[in-house]
Amino acid sequence: MTGRVAGIAVLAALLMAGCGGGDDNQTPVTPSDEPETAAEYTDRGWERFEVANFNGALSDFNAAIFLDNTYGEAHKGQGWTRLSQATSRNSMRGAVDSFVNGIINGENGADVLSGRAAANLGAGGTSLEAAIVDARAALVVDAEFVFTHRPSFNAVDLHLIDAFAKAGQADYSAALSTADLVLDSGIEEGNPDTWVVDETTYDSFIGAVLAHLYKLSEQFSG
Repeated sequence: MTGRVAGIAVLAALLMAGCGGGDDNQTPVTPSDEPETAAEYTDRGWERFEVANFNGALSDFNAAIFLDNTYGEAHKGQGWTRLSQATSRNSMRGAVDSFVNGIINGENGADVLSGRAAANLGAGGTSLEAAIVDARAALVVDAEFVFTHRPSFNAVDLHLIDAFAKAGQADYSAALSTADLVLDSGIEEGNPDTWVVDETTYDSFIGAVLAHLYKLSEQFSG
C-alpha cells in the first residue's frame, strides 16, 4: 500500500472510529409506545444513533422510509447510520446513496452535506472530488458546523476531509494548505529543513505532509 493510499485509509478509519463503530450489545431505546409514523420512527432512530445502537437506528430509519419514502430526514439518518457502520468502499457508497436520497427529498443542511462528504472520502477514487465539493459546501452553509447527533463531528472534520481528499488526488500542496487551517504545520514545500512533524524529520515533502495529516486526524477527527 502506498503512503498516499495508506494515509487516506487511516483517516477514513479514524473518522469511522470517531463515529462510534457500532455495538450490537447496546441496550435499545424502548419508548413506551411503538412508533406509528415516519417522523416517530426517525426520532427514535436518532435516539438510538446517539447511544451507538446502530442496528436499532438503522431498523427505525428503514421503517420510516418504508412508511414515507419522501421523508428526507429518515434518509439522512439512514446515511449517517450506514456511514457509522461502513467497513468497505461499497458500504461507503451505500451511505452516499442514502444522503443523495435525503437531498432529493429536501434535506440541504450542513449535516447531510458533511455526511456525504465523509462517505465520499471513504469511497475513494473518483469520489474524492465529490468529498471536497461537499465538505466545502457544508462549510459555506455553516462555517462553525457541529453535528447535532454527534457533536464531536464538526467543522474541523470537514477541513480534514477536504485535506485528505486532496492528498488522495496527489495534490499535496493543496492538502497542506487546507490542513494548516486546522493547525499550522510550519512545513514549506521547498524547504527540507521544515519537513518536521513531532520532532521527526522526513526525507520528502510528501512524507511530511502525510505525517501532519495523520497527526491531525488522530488529534481532531470526530
